[in-house]
Amino acid sequence: MSGRKTLKQILMGLLGGVLFLSACGQTSPATQTATIPVVDTVTLTRSPIPTNTNTSVPTETLTSTITPLPTVPTFTPTFDVSTIVTVTPAPKAECPKDNNSLMLNFRFDDYSIDSDQEIPKFLNMGGTRRKITSELSRVYSEHSYRFTDLTNDGVSDLIFDGFRQLYDTFYILWCQDGQYSLFSGEDAMGVSMGNRIYQIVDMNKNGLPELVIYTSGCTGNGCYRFFIGEWNGKTFVNLAPKAYLEGVNKIEIKDVNHDGTLELILVGGSYDFKAPWRQSIHTYMWDGNNFAEQSIEYLQPNYRFQAIQDGDAATIIGQQDRASRLYQQAVFDSNLEWWSSALQKYEQDKIDAIWLNEPTPSAKPLEDKTEYPRLAAYAYYQIMLLKLVQGQESDATATYNTLQQKFGNDQYGRPYVEMATSFWNAYQSTHKMYDSCAAAIEYAAEHPEILTPLGSDYHGSQSHIYVPADVCPFR
Repeated sequence: MSGRKTLKQILMGLLGGVLFLSACGQTSPATQTATIPVVDTVTLTRSPIPTNTNTSVPTETLTSTITPLPTVPTFTPTFDVSTIVTVTPAPKAECPKDNNSLMLNFRFDDYSIDSDQEIPKFLNMGGTRRKITSELSRVYSEHSYRFTDLTNDGVSDLIFDGFRQLYDTFYILWCQDGQYSLFSGEDAMGVSMGNRIYQIVDMNKNGLPELVIYTSGCTGNGCYRFFIGEWNGKTFVNLAPKAYLEGVNKIEIKDVNHDGTLELILVGGSYDFKAPWRQSIHTYMWDGNNFAEQSIEYLQPNYRFQAIQDGDAATIIGQQDRASRLYQQAVFDSNLEWWSSALQKYEQDKIDAIWLNEPTPSAKPLEDKTEYPRLAAYAYYQIMLLKLVQGQESDATATYNTLQQKFGNDQYGRPYVEMATSFWNAYQSTHKMYDSCAAAIEYAAEHPEILTPLGSDYHGSQSHIYVPADVCPFR
């Protein structure tokens, strides 16, 4: 058995190497009109929070010693769009006077010459843009070159792909002080097999358009690096130096947080051959200086534990309404699948069998009936916390009572009820989230087995591994 396992590890390593080496070719362009599915579209058919209060609320005071807790931010500060300063248009640029009689003495598809440098030479001698455009249209598609005013000086600038036969970069040609200057994207982005102009739009709403270009370096779904370029008065700078994703399936530019600025959204991720796996959503948002990546989200959950983890992640970044919907989904959505360590092994064996050309395992393990009461009880507990944070104490009381009714006598859900009771007793005594969280975290520390169903090593490589402090982030 140990020999077979070693062989599988070796074969998987070799296959990973083959896949890596094959990822060095041209990729197909991404779709600009793609719509990214998000969990917010989930519709529940029944109310998760009963309004009746049939059970009494414990009022015992907390007597155990509270260990000091580190402060955890529960939201990501939002950039204040009112601080954006609109750039004043620059005086109209002076360019060399056109000499219509001057003809091109080079071809863009002649790889023996450096066409990138020949273009500004030709224009600085008085050659016309019309002749450049005519030659560009002969060798390139519209996604590889564009005339538009990036410098806000009233004169269109030329963006174009390079002319090297293999790996190349992109260039921006602009007019300043009576001469054409050339910006090379190689320092900012390096070289690649393809550069594509995705969109030109004022994303940060300062009056200057951003040039969004992606370079591709992989086959299949591709791996893209992004240049969100903006003119700073002297040259072009990349406002998204860390925007990169392997396995890109969708690209979108839209205002997801409704603050007026636009975000770059990438969907995909590099498949790691481990079960379970979901595509990730990477959002790059304007923070006043750059387009910075926000907390990674994932596509619609397939398994109940994923809805729980997505809800906890949304809570941490202040998306309380979304978090509540995800917890409700974990309780009521019958389409969510169960998960267990046995199912993880079964699903992983199926993946391995494909790559190792072995028989696919056929005996799927029986459903773990203990998972649902554990996760559902935890979901009710988190909904209770959200109601308290939102100032809805009567709804929090109803949720707590419902938790007691449904799972107080369930051997698998009861530990989460006991954790909720520890929190609730402390809250009734102090009405402070800090003290109440401390009580819940203390319970989790004393009963670490309640953390395993929420997220552990058998929940996959994308799973969060839970620690006691995760059960109550409001402090």
